[in-house]
Amino acid sequence: MSYRTYNDIEISETLIKLAVNQYNYAMTSSDTGISIRTLKRWAKMPQKKGIPELLERAIAKLLIAIPADFSGQHWAITLGILIDKWLLMSGKPTSRAENITKKFGGLSEDEFTDVINEANEIITQAASGRLAEGDLPDQE
Repeated sequence: MSYRTYNDIEISETLIKLAVNQYNYAMTSSDTGISIRTLKRWAKMPQKKGIPELLERAIAKLLIAIPADFSGQHWAITLGILIDKWLLMSGKPTSRAENITKKFGGLSEDEFTDVINEANEIITQAASGRLAEGDLPDQE
């Protein structure tokens, strides 16, 4: 039995497809014709240079044209996963945690309560559709 050999680009593109399929090995195997065993082996391999560029190319393709068989939801999910993986493979952060308590640390209890009440009012208005674009308070 002869085995097909794959070059680095083919492997990278298949790993991108696997990521887009949310690591559903059976679906990716069915889509590509590559065995689940091979996909799992490739997924464990150290990533080679060039994957961020391939991900960037895939993102650009998705931004130019939505594949005909994609719903808006599938397109958004796929794009989100690709961007997340691209950021991750590029060594950039994929999330941002920010501590805002420093801004509120000097407020009195009454001032803090006023801020919370104002935020709740803005959220309530936004949820009900009553918040107009100019209704947000000025940021300091």
